[in-house]
Amino acid sequence: MPNITADALSSLRNEFDPLIGLKVDWLSLPEDALPGFEPSQIAVIVNTILDAALPQISLLATTTENKTKLLQIGLTKSPNQIGEREEYPDYIHKSGYRVELKGLFVDNEAIKFKRPPTRREPSARLKENVTVKEVDQTKDVLMLLAVQLQEFSGICHPVIIDIGLFPVMKCIQARDKRLKDAGGKWFNGIPKVVKKDRMKKYRAGKKLTNADYEKDTNFGKLKRIPYKPLQAFMRKHGALGDDNE
Repeated sequence: MPNITADALSSLRNEFDPLIGLKVDWLSLPEDALPGFEPSQIAVIVNTILDAALPQISLLATTTENKTKLLQIGLTKSPNQIGEREEYPDYIHKSGYRVELKGLFVDNEAIKFKRPPTRREPSARLKENVTVKEVDQTKDVLMLLAVQLQEFSGICHPVIIDIGLFPVMKCIQARDKRLKDAGGKWFNGIPKVVKKDRMKKYRAGKKLTNADYEKDTNFGKLKRIPYKPLQAFMRKHGALGDDNE
């Protein structure tokens, strides 16, 4: 079966255009309080609210015109397929496409957060419970919302500043290839990599046992999925450096 085409993604992206610039009034934070928070802490809160708000996104509209636009987006919560807290996919679009939502929190340098010396890696990921068996390569889309906290008269709200759409199948194929290329394997549904202190043994071509492996705690993180369009979107919003991460 063919994967979703670039033209189909572009058409779907146009349907989500009303989301760009949307201020999420459901979260209001005094700017003066933000120096007590790290950006990653706010990112968790923002992404949680977006996940809950998106299927009823019209409620976020502040004008009748905006409400009309947002009602046309046509996203509904998907029936549970994997588990109560680990549903896949997140939403069904009126077109029939299935949408998995992930948030990409974009730091706003104008806001005085409590920033750690080393920037924390975005936590969003395509977990190991999303495999080729669950994915419909003709329908499943990863929707990445770039969200930034912005200040309005001393109060900060999340604002959707960009949207990226990517075929889920392409993303998990790149994710799984990365594991394999690093010498990793699947053990009873768990992705594992060669332990750091066993890499010399692996590079020497010696036979490895299960004891030489450990769970890949970074498996599926979007930053580490080497699918070029996804990487380009994340680099555009500062989640990657200028190198080939």
